[in-house]
Amino acid sequence: MENVFFERGFQLFQVRKYAEALKSLQEGLQREPEHYTAKSLVVRCFVELKEYKKAEELNERLISQYPIEDELFFNRSSLALQRDDIKTALAAITEAIVLDPYNADYFGYKGYILLGEKEYIESLSSADEGLALDPNNVLALNVRAQALTKLNRKEEAQETIGNTLHQDPEGSFSHASVGWVQLEQGNYKDAMNHFKESLKSDPTSRYAQNGMLEAIKAKNFVYRSYLKYAFWISNMKTKNQWFFIIGIYLVYRFLVKAVEFTEYPYLVILIIVPYLLFALGGWIIGPLSSMILLFHSHGKFLLDTKDKASGLLFFSCVLLAVVCTALFFGLGYEVFLLIVVSALCAIIPLTQGVLIEKKSSKLISLGIGGVILLAGLIGPLFHEDLYFLGMISIIGLVAYTWIGNFLKN
Repeated sequence: MENVFFERGFQLFQVRKYAEALKSLQEGLQREPEHYTAKSLVVRCFVELKEYKKAEELNERLISQYPIEDELFFNRSSLALQRDDIKTALAAITEAIVLDPYNADYFGYKGYILLGEKEYIESLSSADEGLALDPNNVLALNVRAQALTKLNRKEEAQETIGNTLHQDPEGSFSHASVGWVQLEQGNYKDAMNHFKESLKSDPTSRYAQNGMLEAIKAKNFVYRSYLKYAFWISNMKTKNQWFFIIGIYLVYRFLVKAVEFTEYPYLVILIIVPYLLFALGGWIIGPLSSMILLFHSHGKFLLDTKDKASGLLFFSCVLLAVVCTALFFGLGYEVFLLIVVSALCAIIPLTQGVLIEKKSSKLISLGIGGVILLAGLIGPLFHEDLYFLGMISIIGLVAYTWIGNFLKN
């Protein structure tokens, strides 16, 4: 980069001063508007500044001009992944590998995408391909350690962790990745140490901050047990999760048959709701953990506004359910049992609603949660069949889990 503006822009980019780097590069491009390297670096500046639309528009124009530049397809892949377009992300990184089959980073990144899609064997294979090209590639080592952990090959994972930290002893991403691996393996104290090291290098890393939050919460035995379950169910592919949920439903049907001729058929609701909440643990693990941190002397300061709201809603619904359970057994009025069901069923849509960014999705989630809760609180004023109102709450919860993933996108 002989242009002084390009030289300065590159130097500023190296020290993570992306706004200043972008300004310098753009000034240089006014003099040399066709300078490919500078334009490519501008794309990366836009990405770092989270101006993804500008980055994508410029990158696509460059691809049309320079269709055999592998880094542009890598950019396309990372931008597609940012907006959760997995198909495009995989196709683009595969094209980058075709154009440069000796770049270990590309194989590591492809493994990273596959890891997020729970394709653990394929992810491990891609990481191994990258390590065959460069045994010291940090990204591929991190992906390999995580994939091995997901595949429950813990000894190999620990060996890879050692290699990772040997190659990148002060790397923020490496320590954070190792922290998550240790956390999933139940070593929450070791995990906390790695998250601390990660945050020393990069105090703004959300990957490490989130890991530190989980490590703090894992000090609680109950939460640690729940976290183990959360990792277990989250590692399942979506179809297997639904097989599990269908199995729970079959148990519910069996219980319905078992009690349908008893004097209290509505009691089956008290069984199915906890089962559903157990099966849908991945939905409530975040709000539950936020609630725990709200009552932690230091942890409460690590929560942002949305997490605090989610934790408060979780606590409020659980408190309402506990109080009404006591009133039901103390006074015997069945309406209190209905409120218990509605409060528990409303937890997921309400807590997820305050966490969702998209306004329309937020309103839908909060609306569904509100309807479920109102079915218990004021429903009896308009309808005498309490069992029917309870089923409305349960159906509302199940329906939300079907559409909830779409609302998050």
